[in-house]
Amino acid sequence: MNETVSAPIVIGWQVGVPSGWGTYGLNLAVQLSAKGIDVGLPFLAQTLNVTHEQNTVLKSALNSHEHYKALSGEGDGRQLSSTFLRALGDGLDFPPFLDPWLGRPDIGVVFFESANIPQENVIRAAELDAVIAGSSWNADVLKSAGLKNVFNCPQGIDPTLFYPGEKTSRFGDRFTVFSGGKLEYRKGQDLVIAAFKRFYAEHPEALLVTAWHNPWPEAAASLSASPHVETVPGSDAAGNLDVAAWLRTEGLPADSFVDLGLLANGETPSVLRDMDVALFPNRCEGGTNLVAMEAMACGVPSIVSRNTGHLDLFGDDTCIGIDLQIPLGEVTGRKDLEGWGESSIEELVQKLEIAFSDSERRKTVAANGARFMAEWSWSAQVDRLLEVVGKVS
Repeated sequence: MNETVSAPIVIGWQVGVPSGWGTYGLNLAVQLSAKGIDVGLPFLAQTLNVTHEQNTVLKSALNSHEHYKALSGEGDGRQLSSTFLRALGDGLDFPPFLDPWLGRPDIGVVFFESANIPQENVIRAAELDAVIAGSSWNADVLKSAGLKNVFNCPQGIDPTLFYPGEKTSRFGDRFTVFSGGKLEYRKGQDLVIAAFKRFYAEHPEALLVTAWHNPWPEAAASLSASPHVETVPGSDAAGNLDVAAWLRTEGLPADSFVDLGLLANGETPSVLRDMDVALFPNRCEGGTNLVAMEAMACGVPSIVSRNTGHLDLFGDDTCIGIDLQIPLGEVTGRKDLEGWGESSIEELVQKLEIAFSDSERRKTVAANGARFMAEWSWSAQVDRLLEVVGKVS
C-alpha cells in the first residue's frame, strides 16, 4: 500500500498536546513514519511527551519541523506538493489559520460533536479531495447533508500497551468503577456521580476511580447545564481542576473515590487492568472515544452509552449498552446538541448492578471487548487512512 503514497504527508493540527487531537496526531505521525512515509509537522506541542521508541521513529519528522514551521509563517497561498491533512472544527468549520495551506491532495479530517452542519461548510468541504470522519456517526451525518467524498477512519489503540493483564492489589478488595475523559458536560461525569452515589449506598465496597483531567478547566463550567449536580468543579491553587473537592461537595464520601489526575498514556494500562468495570455514559463522541477503546482493549468490561461515535464500539457483546438515549437536541431545542443522547440514571445503576452481581457476564464482555479492540491497532487504522490518500492522490 505504501507504494501508492510516496509524497510527504503534512499534519495540519497541533501534534502532541494533551488532547484527543494531539494524541491522534502523535500516533498518526509515528505510524506514518514507521511505514516509511515522510511526515511534515508544522504545529507541535511546546513540550512533546514521547517515549524513546517514538522519538526514534519520529527523528526525521522532528528534524523537518523547523522547515514546515517556517512555511506556516509565510504569506498566503502556501501550496504543497504533498498531502495535507486539514483539521476541521465542530460544525465542519474551517480554521482560518489553515486557510493559506493547500495540499495535493487536500484532505479534511473531522471529529465533530454536533449533527447541525451549516450548508456553507458542506459546500466548502465538497471542494476538498476527501473528508476523513472519525466515526460512522460523523460519516453518516455528512453523507446525509449531501457530502459525497466522505470516508470513515476511526482512531486506534496501541496493542503493545493496551491488552488484558493480571489485576494487582492496588485497590484491595474494592469493586472498582473507572470513569475517564476530560471533565465536561459532553462526557457525562455528572451522570457518573449521580449513578455512583446510588450504587455506593447499596455497595459501600465500591470505589469510583476517576481520570478526569482537562487542560482547559473553563470547559468544566459546561456542567452547569446538568440537573444532576449542584455545583461545577473549581480549581486548586495551581489552577488545575480540583476533582476531589468537587466530588466531596457533590456528596461522595472521601473514601468512596480516588482521583488519578493527569495520567500519561504509558501509565494508563496498569490502572485499567485493576478495574472491575468502566462507565462511559457520554452524551456525544465525535470519534469513538479513545479512553473507552483503551479500557476495552485492557479487558475491562465497559458500560457504554449507545449513541454517536460510541456506536462503532458495539459488536457481538463487546460492551454493556446503555440503551435508553433521550435525544437532547429535540428535548432542549438546542441545535448544538443535535444527535446527542442523555442516559437514564436508573439504567446506569441497573447496568452497574448487573456488572457487580454477574462475574461471568463481566468475563464474557471483557474477553469480547479485548478481542474486538485488538483489531483496532493504530497501524491498522492508519492503513485505512492511507487507502483514502492513495485513492485521491
